[in-house]
Amino acid sequence: MKWTKRSALEFAATLVMTAAVITLAILQYRWTGQISRVEQQRLKAALAASVRTFDEEFSYQFQRLTEAFEIDPEAPSASLEARVSRQYSAWANSTSVPGLLAGIMIWKIDAAPSLYLERASENGDRFQPIAWPADFDSLRRFLMQQASNLSGTVDDRQALYCPWMFFDGFPGPHDPVLSRPLFEIRPNVTGPNPRVRLSGFLIVQINSTFIQQNYFPDLVERHFGPFGARSFAVFIRASRAPDRTIYVSDPNVSVSASPDATVNLFDLVGEQARRRGHAPMQSGSASGQWQLVVQHPAGSVEVAVDNLRHRSVAVSFGLLAVLVGSMALVFSAARRAERLARLQVEFVAGVSHELCTPLAVINSAAENLADGIVDTPPEVREYGVMLREQSRRLENVVDQVLAVAAGRAGSAGYELQPVEIAQAITQSLALSEPMLRDAGFAVEKEIGEDLPPVVADPTAIAKCLENLVSNAVKYSNGNRWLGVRARVVRDIPNAEVQICVEDRGIGISAADLSNIFEPFYRVQGVREGQIRGVGLGLFLVKRMMESMGGRVTVSSHLGKGTFFVLHFPVAGTAEH
Repeated sequence: MKWTKRSALEFAATLVMTAAVITLAILQYRWTGQISRVEQQRLKAALAASVRTFDEEFSYQFQRLTEAFEIDPEAPSASLEARVSRQYSAWANSTSVPGLLAGIMIWKIDAAPSLYLERASENGDRFQPIAWPADFDSLRRFLMQQASNLSGTVDDRQALYCPWMFFDGFPGPHDPVLSRPLFEIRPNVTGPNPRVRLSGFLIVQINSTFIQQNYFPDLVERHFGPFGARSFAVFIRASRAPDRTIYVSDPNVSVSASPDATVNLFDLVGEQARRRGHAPMQSGSASGQWQLVVQHPAGSVEVAVDNLRHRSVAVSFGLLAVLVGSMALVFSAARRAERLARLQVEFVAGVSHELCTPLAVINSAAENLADGIVDTPPEVREYGVMLREQSRRLENVVDQVLAVAAGRAGSAGYELQPVEIAQAITQSLALSEPMLRDAGFAVEKEIGEDLPPVVADPTAIAKCLENLVSNAVKYSNGNRWLGVRARVVRDIPNAEVQICVEDRGIGISAADLSNIFEPFYRVQGVREGQIRGVGLGLFLVKRMMESMGGRVTVSSHLGKGTFFVLHFPVAGTAEH
């Protein structure tokens, strides 16, 4: 390759741009890594804040609930129902979630018979006895066991801090339950540490429907955002087997083995209760307490951030690839523009030569005739033939230039109609006969029988054949033979008539074959051999064929000849 100043500059620019792109790619990869770490920290901080505020609000509501129903053991047992009713009314009037409770029940263990409970009315103003619900059998057995353990007397401190028990996951349909022993002071015990005895149990029934449909959805929306805008899926489930899911914020997400956050909701309730000097809460059922589980829909925060980083890197590298492609296109366009400018210069030079040569011959012949140098009939006839050939040559050049300049190869310049190919070939060869005869060409014509008509313009067909025949004459290299064949091909999706023009001239190299239909393009060897031409003939053939709904193909072997094929759609299959 011969290096020029322009080539060196382009190569240097390519190296600089390549280095810049590689540097940008490395920096972008590092930046996305840093951004990913920051985003991961932000998501985790937001998650921790949301979990904390969720847990605190949940703890606050249940602390107020348990504190509202603490029973003073010094009050007489006869007023127990009235005191519970007042406490229920006070809690309902002060809480923001009055639908949290499904009911209040009292089980007096010294009442007869013990198979009955006392259940508060809907507004809590009175109690009436009911049978133990069948789905509370496990709760009843647990309370009986707890009553057996507390059958003896206990001191007032034990009574004060005896914990609330949370029950969930009983067999059968049920609501969660909070229960706490009820104590009363024994009147026959005196001293600085009076003894109290167990008198029964207070049972607070949680409204599971309200919890699932109202309470938890509201908490999740306040602390994790509305559905569609939140970054995490939230679950409330039992902390131990058997697994039981109480609430799911997004049913399309499932809990993985390692969720982003897990918090036992009643842990903080118990801690705050002990800190405030009240009875704590603990689990009394096999399923344990409720657990808040938070997970990113992608599987985890790390996976989500990695996916985001991969997408960002892919987009960034895609943009860099577009930049590289654009750079390549710019260089390609510059090369093409340079090549086109060179071809145009050669075109102008070729046109000038093609115009000046016949004009000089015509001018010289006209002067000889005007000056009387040529006066015999044979000489006059010879000069007439010379003037006719040069005029045709001049006319062909002008027609080609005007066709390109005015866009005459478009379909608007043709009247498409059914054309008999055999007749069109005969007429075109008749017009080219003087040129072929003067060049000493032998023409081998083979036209198939019963050729169907094609959709084309007769004048355009003649122009195409004339250009191909003219090229065969110009590039014959002494092999003065031309073959023109026509046939119909039906074993293809759309039947077509093919006109084949073959010569045995200099041929075209494989490197040049893809460029010969470009305007102003001429093979290097042709230019160096000073073979006349302007590089428009094949370009016009291609445009005319496409304007008529056809196409042109070519095959060639260097030094052996060239084979052009004009493809015309048969009249019945052409699209108008």
